[in-house]
Amino acid sequence: MTITIRAAAAGDGAILHTMVHALVVHHGYEEGFAATPADYERFLADPHANNGALLAFWDGAPAGCATWQRSYSTFQGRETLYMEDISVLPDFRRKGIGQALLKAVARLAVSRRAAAVSWLMMGWNTDARRFYEAAGATVEADNCFCKLSGEALQRLGA
Repeated sequence: MTITIRAAAAGDGAILHTMVHALVVHHGYEEGFAATPADYERFLADPHANNGALLAFWDGAPAGCATWQRSYSTFQGRETLYMEDISVLPDFRRKGIGQALLKAVARLAVSRRAAAVSWLMMGWNTDARRFYEAAGATVEADNCFCKLSGEALQRLGA
């Protein structure tokens, strides 16, 4: 059995949508999921995009993805990558695909001379915590994820 990782490109919107939807279901966020395959196609076809995606295949079958965006560390004075999502379809979990995707994101960061890769992890996800710590990641207990959206964003941005 082989794992293949490649950059997502125009034409991969439906595959990426399937991967992200599986993550949404796993996290119980179906109600807030509004993305369509066409949304992913637009970002994948944008030559000036500030973000990207990697797709993982298990013997040629779509199995997982990692999405990322460029960021900047004012403390380090260098680019960083923010990994928005990493997702492996349920039938392909525990086969090394998540590890291969995380390594591919790390290789991308190293090739860009990025200072770090960071991401948000759900506090309840003990499997993810073990996975990331085993990879050498630091899981910070003191930082909180903050978000402005919906009416609050509209009100503050008015």
